[in-house]
Formats: sequence, structure tokens, C-alpha cells
Amino acid sequence: MARLAEQGTEMRVLFMSVDGFHHYGLEGGTTYQQRLDEIADVAKILKFEWDVVYGDMDMIEKLDTVPKRDIVDRFEKEMNGFEPQLVVIPSGADYDQDHVVTFDTALAALRPISPVFGKWLVPHVLVYESPKIMWWKEGIPRPELFVDISDHLERKQEALAAYVSQARPSPHIRAPESVEALACLRGKEIGVEFAEAYKVLRTIL
Repeated sequence: MARLAEQGTEMRVLFMSVDGFHHYGLEGGTTYQQRLDEIADVAKILKFEWDVVYGDMDMIEKLDTVPKRDIVDRFEKEMNGFEPQLVVIPSGADYDQDHVVTFDTALAALRPISPVFGKWLVPHVLVYESPKIMWWKEGIPRPELFVDISDHLERKQEALAAYVSQARPSPHIRAPESVEALACLRGKEIGVEFAEAYKVLRTIL
């Protein structure tokens, strides 16, 4: 995202569920407003538009209780309105039930229907990974697309640190050291210092 921001690419992020919450490893809870303020800070760093689908509705880790049709409809509305060239979604192999629901519903919304029928067809669809790839429902995914972020890792770490309520010290899986370790591994796989890796669901050339 930092790389795309430098290129002046217009970006939009959907946060599926945002609430006040008590997280492991954090004394006390976070408020809904605190989370919104953090998102706004990150949006300034990475220069993206954003919206919250289920905000302040006690829906964290409960997206599986929402009719999938409702979420599919929201994704389709976003895609038809924004007409993105690229959509990046979480993996369906994740242990996080909200990520799984997001993957399943986004996949349905991204089904290939020609624009001649009134639906935007997103040409490029990727699945992102995170440092927690060792604890997935399936085996460790084999990356299919790599992006050199050697010049942008510092900005990525700055953005992640702005999610103050989500930041954790080592040895937490979301610690800055963990993020850098995964970027280092992916970088070495393509002969650069740091990289991100993705699974390709669709790309139209």
C-alpha cells in the first residue's frame, strides 16, 4: 500500500468489524472511538479512503452470525461503485472466523460476471498473508506473487505501529520483529531485502 500510495493510486479499505474490545496482552480495553482514531492515523500514513461495515455493534469475531448475503451485497455495492482494478482479501485458511467469512463473501462478490450485465469485474484479485501463517487450517500457503517492499518496510512498520491498541512486543506474532522476519524471508525467496507474498485468485492481462 505504501508503494501504491507513492504512485498516487487511489485506495479504499473496508474494515469489516470495529468495536471497543479487550485484547490479549493489553491492560484494560480499547474504545470504539480509539479504534477509529487509530484507523484515521493509519489512513493518513498510507493515504487511503476507508469505511467500517459493522461499527460499534459488538461484532468482532461474530461475522459468522450475519447472513452471508448481506455481506456479499455490501461487497458488490463497493466494487460496483469504486470499480477497483485490484482487490486484496484475507485468506480463507485463516483460523480467524471473521477473516474466513470475509474471504467467502468476497469470493462470491468477486465471481466473474461480464460488465455488459451491469456488474464490475475486478481484473486482479489477491489473497494476502500475515506473520501467523504457521497456524492455519491448511498447510503453509505457497506464494504465487511477490512484491519488493525493500524501500517501503519502514513505512509499513510506521503504519502498523499507529494501530496502537493492536501493537504488541516480541514474542507476539504481530510484533514488529515478526513482521520484518516474514518480509525478510519472502524477500530472500526472490533475491531482494524485503518482500510481501500473495496468492493469486485471478489476474487478467
